[in-house]
Amino acid sequence: MPHDEKMYAVAVRDGVLFLFLRIRRNAKGEVFAVFPRGEKRWNPHASYHADGTLHQKSYDRKSLARKRPEPTAIAFTETVNLLTTGIAADEPRAINDHCDPAKFSEVFEIPVAELRPEKYRTMISVDLTAPGGEPIITDGARILTQRIFKDRVPWIMVTLFDTAA
Repeated sequence: MPHDEKMYAVAVRDGVLFLFLRIRRNAKGEVFAVFPRGEKRWNPHASYHADGTLHQKSYDRKSLARKRPEPTAIAFTETVNLLTTGIAADEPRAINDHCDPAKFSEVFEIPVAELRPEKYRTMISVDLTAPGGEPIITDGARILTQRIFKDRVPWIMVTLFDTAA
């Protein structure tokens, strides 16, 4: 991987380490959050491009496309949500994509005990933020743990939160 690119893992420790989400920042500062799902045609992911275009994509079809600030230190003064997704305790093992930490710049490791068994109770939010920014999460949610990748601005903030009131 080139020096100016970073690859981060969001992984769940359930006996072994399972990859749940792969986040890559390329040399242009673009950020991609990819769900490893094995089937090449599916390839679900969210991306934030150098021109400020933010969208999600699955089966080569874009959705939720919108324009945001360009991801540069000068232009970026807010928090922008790249994606939010549910994660239940049984999902990482069912996806069954083993995580090799040597393939990543950093790994955000989440113990499976932090995850609720019910779907859509425990969530992961991936935000791009100016230094000191706050995550964009559900009102009333409780932050369980968080990792901020500070290789450059905007920072990549990954937040695990519980929506139970």
